[in-house]
Amino acid sequence: MKDYEQQIARLQNQIAELSEQLELLEMEHRAYNEQRQRRLSYLSSREILDLLVARQGRNGSMATIKRWADSGYLGEVVDERECFPLLESKQGNKRFLYPRKDVYRFLYEKGMLCPAFDILDRVQLIVPTGNRGALVTSIDREEDRFRYQVQLEETGEVVEAVAETDLILP
Repeated sequence: MKDYEQQIARLQNQIAELSEQLELLEMEHRAYNEQRQRRLSYLSSREILDLLVARQGRNGSMATIKRWADSGYLGEVVDERECFPLLESKQGNKRFLYPRKDVYRFLYEKGMLCPAFDILDRVQLIVPTGNRGALVTSIDREEDRFRYQVQLEETGEVVEAVAETDLILP
């Protein structure tokens, strides 16, 4: 003869424990996603050096980044492990992060960060229906990116606030 009450109580306890585990896991997942999103507004020393190589074709050094940070040019420095404990951390004793907008502002003012395209450059505007020929007519710098105004070659239509990632050279 089965003891139904005992089996029901055991299953209810399991359900309660698993529901609590699920709730904790969902909270940790939300915190992880929030930290990952906040991390996008920072750059590490390595990411700054990679940016300089991509934009200027020149290699920098970690010592230069540290000197800029110590002088306060790169904004408020945060420790990656303290601010983003849920994210996978990289190797190294200290992992400092710098606010992306302050880094971009400083590099732009120093002439080390230039737009990928110049005014009057012929470019291809990437659209879902296929690339369209265009001409860059103006460039605006936002906090951490460049926005372009382009004029389509086929129609003469002016397209505002085009992201740099939406343009390629023909």
